[in-house]
Amino acid sequence: METTTYLSVILLIIAEYIFNVGAIQCYRCMFAPYIYDSNANLCKDFDYSDKFIVDCPYSTFCTKKNSHAVISDVLINGTERDCALQKLTTQKIREGKWHQAIEVEEPYTEGCKINSDKGLRTASIEHCYCRGDLCNAGYRYNALFPIYLFTIILVCRL
Repeated sequence: METTTYLSVILLIIAEYIFNVGAIQCYRCMFAPYIYDSNANLCKDFDYSDKFIVDCPYSTFCTKKNSHAVISDVLINGTERDCALQKLTTQKIREGKWHQAIEVEEPYTEGCKINSDKGLRTASIEHCYCRGDLCNAGYRYNALFPIYLFTIILVCRL
């Protein structure tokens, strides 16, 4: 292949990484099944497989919540992964009729924060928010970055 073709492939990969548009994908799993959804995937079984991947059309962030509690002298750890809650549903009047309007808010910043309640709770909860497909796996980088990097190195060697 010509140099321009290599350059085009590299630029396309970089553009896809930087300007990723469309619904973000996140991992979803729960610490324990909710009463209304007993078929939820549990984080104790989390294995990075497709069954844990969901589309998040109303989110620009993924979230991971780590909980630690001591109950009856027993340490209990739990993790939950999901799309960040950013969907705001309102009603707007248009042509004399009310219509549902959906907005995606940006209330979060990337990173992790631990509840600071001065010891009033027995549980410690860490909320982490990240941008990028499948970023809530537990790593602090985009899950597809190694694939992009490998492709760039491979193309440059040819």
